[in-house]
Amino acid sequence: MLAFILTAIGVFFVTDTDDLIVLLLLWLAADSPRQRRSIILGQYLGIITLILVAWLVSRGVLHYNLASWTRFLGLVPLTLGSVGLYRWWRHRGQPALSPIVSHVVSLPLVWSLTIGNGGDNLSIYIPYFTHLDRPEFAGVLVIFLSMIGLWLFVSHQLARSTAATHFFARFGAWLSPLLFICVGLAILL
Repeated sequence: MLAFILTAIGVFFVTDTDDLIVLLLLWLAADSPRQRRSIILGQYLGIITLILVAWLVSRGVLHYNLASWTRFLGLVPLTLGSVGLYRWWRHRGQPALSPIVSHVVSLPLVWSLTIGNGGDNLSIYIPYFTHLDRPEFAGVLVIFLSMIGLWLFVSHQLARSTAATHFFARFGAWLSPLLFICVGLAILL
């Protein structure tokens, strides 16, 4: 039983560690309770969507190579980052330009970022889920949902740290768009 739990935690950790960076950026950009709720719901819905797709493929219900299509969701952060970097460049002499990400944090954005960033997760989830029976899959689902909560908590705590907020206030107008461009390119490529 312990090996089963540790394996499920390990699979989640290996596939979703990159989400911590995206979540950190989103937490730093969120400036309203609605946007913070969108981060939580979008992350849960995104990972649940990936889990559902992987389970359906592992059971033979879906026969399409969905992982190749999820990479096109990389256009979302790439576009968002490009517009933000252009906006920063045009107004770089003006004080206190807020990052464009803070204006568009929403449930669809977080969901699409999670799906796009998690396209590679399918390559691990599908073979892993193939060997699970239904009770084991239910256990993995509970572990994954718990780990999502842990990821949200850790990234939120990091975003609330004084160092992160000062750093974001000073460099966020150009750094967050640049990081979103990198995330978009990583998803696309």
